[in-house]
Amino acid sequence: MTFSPSIRERERVNSDLSLKFAEFKIGELFEKLELKFLKSKFEKEKDISKTQTQEFNLPLVNAKDGNNGIMYFGREQDFQSAEMTLDIVNDGAVSTGNVYAQPQKTGVLYNAYLIKPNFAYVTKENLLYFAKSIEKSIKHKFSYENKASWNKVKFEKIKLPINENGELNFDFMENFIKAIQKLVIKDVVLWADKKINATKQVIAKH
Repeated sequence: MTFSPSIRERERVNSDLSLKFAEFKIGELFEKLELKFLKSKFEKEKDISKTQTQEFNLPLVNAKDGNNGIMYFGREQDFQSAEMTLDIVNDGAVSTGNVYAQPQKTGVLYNAYLIKPNFAYVTKENLLYFAKSIEKSIKHKFSYENKASWNKVKFEKIKLPINENGELNFDFMENFIKAIQKLVIKDVVLWADKKINATKQVIAKH
């Protein structure tokens, strides 16, 4: 019962069609961050790790498909970093146009970049909403031959929910993501329960 979305939360998910939406240029809402490697020379074998450790603790974005866009980790003192950002993959045979929410401290390795909201109200949930909205807009337009560079992406448009005042409806975006997360968790719990019960039945027969 803990994971079940309330009736009100289900209504928020189902009310999507009745909302008002407006188009926004991505570059009106976000700015690209220019994050640098701070040492004079980069050596891949020494400066990054595929495993997160106490030394290599900083997630680094690059042309990664899946795993939230993270393949490598660096030393926090070696890379400039930022929090509450979006990661756009600009290069990669499969990953070009992927967009990931990066609420934690994150740095940039290569073939991807971070953009930061121009507005003050930022939560993990609305970052997730923006990530999926942007990816839906750009993923099919860019490829390995047509890089998803910021100079192109910033002119692309996304449709976002607005309130009665014509402003971004952050409340809906946040509550929508929370409701979806609860629905997903509930489905996973139900699936796990079925697997456990099936296993018990097999064991009982033997």
